[in-house]
Amino acid sequence: MKFLIGGGVHEHGRNCFFVQTDKTYIVDCGVMRGDEHPYPRLTEEEIRAAEFLFLTHMHEDHIGAFSWLLECGFRGTVVAAQETLAALPPYEKTFALPDDKMTADLGGLSVDYGRSGHCVGALWYHIRTAESSALFSGDYSEHSRFCVDKIEGRTAELAVLDCAFGHAKYDAKVQAERIRAFAEEAVTRGPLLLPVPKNGRAADLVMLLSGLDCPISLDKKLTAFFEGQRGNGRWLPVNVTDAVLTRVRRGGTGHEIAFLADAQLATEQGRAAAREALERGGSVLLTGHTDEGSEAERLLLEGRARAIPFNAHSCMEDDEALLARNNFARVVFNHSKDV
Repeated sequence: MKFLIGGGVHEHGRNCFFVQTDKTYIVDCGVMRGDEHPYPRLTEEEIRAAEFLFLTHMHEDHIGAFSWLLECGFRGTVVAAQETLAALPPYEKTFALPDDKMTADLGGLSVDYGRSGHCVGALWYHIRTAESSALFSGDYSEHSRFCVDKIEGRTAELAVLDCAFGHAKYDAKVQAERIRAFAEEAVTRGPLLLPVPKNGRAADLVMLLSGLDCPISLDKKLTAFFEGQRGNGRWLPVNVTDAVLTRVRRGGTGHEIAFLADAQLATEQGRAAAREALERGGSVLLTGHTDEGSEAERLLLEGRARAIPFNAHSCMEDDEALLARNNFARVVFNHSKDV
């Protein structure tokens, strides 16, 4: 097996992996925002050789380089959940993995897949050819409110595993309590703004903070996202979607907690919302990775935003538990600068 790391190892972003045996394929094609050369480190020859592109989910650090990949000559078949494919620019050669199965035969290559617990459309892959077997976890969490099909009982010569929190011991209950305690105190002083991805940890955070006596709001993008999940149950349990929407409210004694679908504050709307919250004596709480050069990072470095990470990925302790119930000859950890 020829295995190349196009990005995502010793860095948070640009996830991209190239495999060549009797079949040639790429897993993910993300970008690294703030980097002088943000695209995967693959040659045009390697890109043109790929027969398949497997996408684990729709976040920018996993699909943001798709148009660039096409410019470099990729003409293979894109394989992903339908929700992920819908986030791409128009492209004819796609294969939407069925929701009612966990395996697909692509002709000389088979793939087992399952939900990775990260967001709508997020999948892990176990890809087999006649000469190779490799597992890619994608962004993987067994602790979120998203549905997850645990990776267990798998044998592969290579596994690429999400280890975003690295060697830091991440205690989900402790971090959740830290977020709740910060929010409870913050809304006594002013409004609290939580910039989040549209498709990601918002459900967990709304549920976590819904017990506070204050108004909770979702912006239009988040509202539309959760409305679109009503009655689905494939990615978010139906009761969780319903609970999130019923917890949005106007009443309460504290200031408002506002969720904004702009995790890096990249839009003018997001930047304006942060300015308004701060001018009113409020706070900005960042619960995920901040891109280099982003407005979210600037506010954090200036001490005008607080960062308390929320568990939407795996740490080394999680991966050690995963490794104990599977059989992988070699392991590559991604999504972390420290591992």
